[in-house]
Amino acid sequence: MNKDSILDFFVNNEGLTAAYRKRAERYFVPLAEKILDWKGSEVFCLGMNGAQGSGKSTLARFLQLYLQELHGLSVVILSLDDLYLTRTERISLAETVHPLFETRGVPGTHDIGLGIAFMECCLEGKWNEACSPRFNKANDDREPSSHWLRLEKEPDIILLEGWCVGALPEPEEALRKPVNMLEKIEDPIGTWRHFVNTRLGAEYQHFYDMFSHWIVLQPPSFEAVVENRMKQEDQLRTQLHASGSKGSRVMSDEEVIRFISHYERLTRWMWEVFPERADIFIQLKDNHVVKEMVIR
Repeated sequence: MNKDSILDFFVNNEGLTAAYRKRAERYFVPLAEKILDWKGSEVFCLGMNGAQGSGKSTLARFLQLYLQELHGLSVVILSLDDLYLTRTERISLAETVHPLFETRGVPGTHDIGLGIAFMECCLEGKWNEACSPRFNKANDDREPSSHWLRLEKEPDIILLEGWCVGALPEPEEALRKPVNMLEKIEDPIGTWRHFVNTRLGAEYQHFYDMFSHWIVLQPPSFEAVVENRMKQEDQLRTQLHASGSKGSRVMSDEEVIRFISHYERLTRWMWEVFPERADIFIQLKDNHVVKEMVIR
């Protein structure tokens, strides 16, 4: 496949628009070529950060297809979302630490050890032993181990994508004041947010230190994040209806707003520090339109 056929195939296969094709040709093809410049002879570990609905998963799949088809590289996508604790484990955390931990998302609700083990296998040449869980958002629980990610060949590039990938812990003094009504009412003394920050500063940093370069997609506002997340739930609802699935959990708009409130603090903190830390910073406008892309 050449560049044009890759673009055409991807847009058609993903159900995207001609506008996305133009965006990919202008921004994402040069981004893929930049990744080639960065890659050496060892496994190249790349992190991609972006708020919910920012298009990071779609971009990750494009980079995977482009680098595999045009350059013959084996690209593995590892999603932070797939590392969520099981629902049973989150309920136990909610009972022992704070009720807000029943909701997946923030640091502390992932089994980071599984991600670290996956990376260690790949970096030590034991890629055939590497495996990573899969998480079913519709059921809000982890998939059976028979559905987990296992590699068929040695990876050239590992791309970790997730909403708080690469995030640093906040200064302690920043945790004192609630950022929204969820924190004010349900975490008035800060137990939940302090635990989140402590976990982020511990095993999450060990995991993130395995990655050498960072791509960041930043939406125009937090309100846009909420809107994008609502669109994701609408798409999930449509998919489940089409497949005839029953018993799956899809959030209402009110539930989405509460859900996203769990992410607001860390999202706003990342927006303060990531523009200067990112190797590639992609500033977005509404509807995923790229305002600018800065490559350092």
